[in-house]
Amino acid sequence: MATILIDLDGTLIPLDAWNPVFAEVCIYIARRAGTTPEEIWRRARRRNLELLRALDLRAFDWQRILAEAAAELGVDEVPDVARVLERHLPAFRLNDGAVEALAELKAAGHRVEIATNGLAHYQMPVIRRLGLDELVDGVRTSDRYGCPKSCPQYFQGADVMIGDNPVFDVYFPQQFGLYTIFYGDWEEEAAAHSQRMQIDLSKAAPHAVVKTLREIPRVIQTLLSS
Repeated sequence: MATILIDLDGTLIPLDAWNPVFAEVCIYIARRAGTTPEEIWRRARRRNLELLRALDLRAFDWQRILAEAAAELGVDEVPDVARVLERHLPAFRLNDGAVEALAELKAAGHRVEIATNGLAHYQMPVIRRLGLDELVDGVRTSDRYGCPKSCPQYFQGADVMIGDNPVFDVYFPQQFGLYTIFYGDWEEEAAAHSQRMQIDLSKAAPHAVVKTLREIPRVIQTLLSS
């Protein structure tokens, strides 16, 4: 049986689930800085992208990033992002088919682990709230391995990577010998991420593309038996 890694944000849960959390923090900072929440978020995303391109796990330390954006505008008090997250957790939802796909993979005898670039400090409350900790065998986070999903140690012992990010869920895991399954529109996302991350994805391609999570167990069976 295989060890299967599956992404969290954008795969098991909607990519925009965190938006209300970031919006609340940005509104707080903006009011004290005399600017707009959109300006705070623009600065935070700029710093996030700089760190992402450097493959620096600090790209996922939102407390630090938002504090830096605030400091640029003379604001030294920033809400605790983890506490803001707690208030919004009741609104978090799983994507359709997530529970069924995970259960079927487990029933087939596979080891299933969540594999996220996010820091454990932020991701574990989400995972527990949604009951995902009861459905998987483990969780991999970037701070545990000292890198995003871009280094060999992160993927050690794994056979398959499933996710919605062309760079971290296809490009890098394939370099370390994993089968990759992309969730979403590959052509559109590959073009966008190639430009955003400044990584040439023109020759990259997942082993399979799925539009729904329910397709995953069947696709994995096909890949592993090929």
